[in-house]
Amino acid sequence: MAHHHRDHDKPQQKMTVGMWKECWNTPNVEFHNPDLNELFVKYNNRMLTRPGMRIFVPMCGKAVEMKWLLDHGYKVVGLEVAPVPCKAFFEENNIPYHIKDIHDIHGEKYESLDGNIVIYCCDFFHFSREICGDFEAIWDSGGLNSMDVEDRPVYVHRIRTLMGQGCVNMTEFVNFDPSIVDIPWSMTTVDLQKCFGEGYSIEDVSKMEASKRLQDQGCNSVQLFTITKT
Repeated sequence: MAHHHRDHDKPQQKMTVGMWKECWNTPNVEFHNPDLNELFVKYNNRMLTRPGMRIFVPMCGKAVEMKWLLDHGYKVVGLEVAPVPCKAFFEENNIPYHIKDIHDIHGEKYESLDGNIVIYCCDFFHFSREICGDFEAIWDSGGLNSMDVEDRPVYVHRIRTLMGQGCVNMTEFVNFDPSIVDIPWSMTTVDLQKCFGEGYSIEDVSKMEASKRLQDQGCNSVQLFTITKT
């Protein structure tokens, strides 16, 4: 996640694909949470409305929620730019898989042998509906949050194209402390409605204090929204 601190001697640094890949090469990656996301556990029934749905998880890393979804009979499609967590997800969970080069996305496809989970390893902006159709639900716990403010509208536009009719997109947003971060690194229903536009209904489901782990990184609260394609 890009952090923008008040330090006027240094230019603001934007998180690049290269930096993200490098982060995953370090032990104990700070943005991997080994426990199930609290808001996911509490509210996943908002998006999981019928059995066997296909769920998209953008910027997935090796998120443990993907394994939970699999274990509960859902199909999962993840997207991650760094190869390290893609391999780690399958290996740590003992899921047999194969890797295939996908020319269209300038990347690879990691797929379980039973076909129930696929993780595409590529730049998010190379991914499209043409690659694997649209989705019935989305769990976004870091994709939108990892975008710099100026990239959010482009990200949202791409996410919209991946949402099928009735799709519920559960988006978690971590708000940063304004005394630490000097750009608008927070999100409201008004902001989201502006980004998604007509045909999407936004609900502010829950807001909770950030965990100690996130507070140490300058965050003060975590918010969960549902964005429904009506």
